[in-house]
Amino acid sequence: MRSSLVALLVCLAVPVGAQSLRASGPPVRLVADGAPALHPSWSPDGQTLAFTRARYAGLWVVGADGQGTRQLTDAPAAGFGFAWSPDGAAIAVRAAQVDGPRRLDAIELVGLDGSVETLTDWRTTPPGLPRWAGAAHVVALGEGGLDVLAADAEARVPAPSGPVVLGLLDGGLALATPASGEVRTLAPLGDAQLLNVTPSPDGSRVAFEAYGGGLYVMDADGSNLIDLGAGSRPSWSPDGRWLAVMVSEDDGHAFTASEIVAVHADGSARVPLTATPDRLEMNPSWSPDGARIAFDDGDALFLLPIAE
Repeated sequence: MRSSLVALLVCLAVPVGAQSLRASGPPVRLVADGAPALHPSWSPDGQTLAFTRARYAGLWVVGADGQGTRQLTDAPAAGFGFAWSPDGAAIAVRAAQVDGPRRLDAIELVGLDGSVETLTDWRTTPPGLPRWAGAAHVVALGEGGLDVLAADAEARVPAPSGPVVLGLLDGGLALATPASGEVRTLAPLGDAQLLNVTPSPDGSRVAFEAYGGGLYVMDADGSNLIDLGAGSRPSWSPDGRWLAVMVSEDDGHAFTASEIVAVHADGSARVPLTATPDRLEMNPSWSPDGARIAFDDGDALFLLPIAE
């Protein structure tokens, strides 16, 4: 199965003209400390990577040079869908705690200085994943509608009026207007369940997956839908022209093969970036300078150099 995946990726490549993107060297192992390091995510300045462990338990950071690994929080579920603040000083997480037979969830702000601030009450019905609305507010879906949470109580900055891509609501794509609290849902594929909603760096476009289907991109207002074919866990290049995705095979229980592929956002090209039969390359995250893609193999973190 592994060889068939590699052959498929090679056939899909279109190395012409603007499609000169390539891996400029082999992946470099970044973190391998005896426990699985998973789901890397770059800080806005490209100096630090956040990552989690098995079952999304806790959150860690490491320097882009592989130095200074440290834990920020041990909260269960904190590693799922976390979001860096625009200034890179904190990470918004949806954390969990167990209270007897009950699981409670809350939105927390975890600082790189070791501070932890709880922004919502602890709830039996989990809030939506946190998203940043400007530099001073975190937004998340709650039972009563949109939670607009001040990340800096002293800043006294009004909530932005522009739309924020929240993620999923009732299987569709949810857009919020923090200033008014309005939330609306787009259903670009009708009744299809959407996954891994990922806005472009400038917020003008959105990439997402269809459950049981492929990868799509569209404008944030729901127009210009493009089918990009096979791919999952998308991560945008900083210029918004490419998406790094994983193209995988599974046996119904676990991945049996996975490679990192760059897909042009207009659907014009697919460029294989890895082809290693002895490793699963998963969960790509494109660096802010465009020069590296971080990924994990289910055990360690790696950095793949990228050039055009």
